[in-house]
Amino acid sequence: MSDFINEEKLKSEVEAKFPGAVTNAMVQRKNRVWLNCAPEKLTELLAWLKAGGFAYLSTVTGFDEGENLGALYHLNNSAMIVTVKAATPRANPVLPSVLALYPGAVSYEKELEDMFGIKVQGLPPGRRYPLPDDFPTDQYPLRKDWKFVQPAEELEAK
Repeated sequence: MSDFINEEKLKSEVEAKFPGAVTNAMVQRKNRVWLNCAPEKLTELLAWLKAGGFAYLSTVTGFDEGENLGALYHLNNSAMIVTVKAATPRANPVLPSVLALYPGAVSYEKELEDMFGIKVQGLPPGRRYPLPDDFPTDQYPLRKDWKFVQPAEELEAK
């Protein structure tokens, strides 16, 4: 009998419930399941997982894969961690907000906007995070192609 009964069961249930929207589901190791999800099904999948006991959003990690930007949503239920990867095209990076499900995600979603330039649909307006409000809005420091440009006033002061 497999040591991964619960993980394989969850993987099978997710694939059956979200055919075509969930891809590359895999049991990475004991108590760890990874899967990719189409952005348009992200909130539906996370709602289903939350109803199934994955009530805690540990963190959201942004990523830059060149052609795609996106986020990894790390959920847990005290016995297992599920990581859901949602990728979006770099040319028009958009992901839905998960605040209705996980209100604590606000700082993570603001970070996706500030640091990666991913538009999070449904994220309420407000102060920027973690960058200061006067940081250039078209600069995304965690993108792999970002280059630091020293502000002109600092160059003049030297």
